[in-house]
Amino acid sequence: MSEPNRFLALFDQVVDQTIAELVDRAGYAAVPVDTPALFLGTRVDKIAIGALVRHLLLAEAHWFEQVREVSPGGVIPFPSNAAVLEGIPDGAPLLETYRRSYAERRSQLEAPTEADVTKEIVFAGRRYTVIGFLWTVLGHHSFHLGQIDLLMRQQGIEPPEYMEWPEDQRVLG
Repeated sequence: MSEPNRFLALFDQVVDQTIAELVDRAGYAAVPVDTPALFLGTRVDKIAIGALVRHLLLAEAHWFEQVREVSPGGVIPFPSNAAVLEGIPDGAPLLETYRRSYAERRSQLEAPTEADVTKEIVFAGRRYTVIGFLWTVLGHHSFHLGQIDLLMRQQGIEPPEYMEWPEDQRVLG
């Protein structure tokens, strides 16, 4: 299995688990303790489940698009596309938007050439190969999935165990 296919196989499972974890769940607006440390910048106001899902959706859509479009050595800007989610409520509509966006952007990563995955790019002042950056995106998603897990547990909702992926019939990665 190629490195990009390993990445996609595992990222698919993390996205599927994130969506499955939040289907028919309450508490999208729950915020643990209001402190300045909960501010995520201009893209997301506060760490809340709905805000975290929006953050993942926007960042991943932007990054997956950019890794294909940016020139070798080019800089990927920070996402600035939050307006596309205005008016989409938390819950099923947000999860369906995320599912659809992921499917569209995922297809941009299929069948890359060796030049595509070894191309060097810059994000947040750090240099990556595209495949290295994609693995970093997986880490980013998992980081925020942990925050969602904590918010759910603080509300008495027991989320599924991490890495009990929906896929159990094939080798992942």
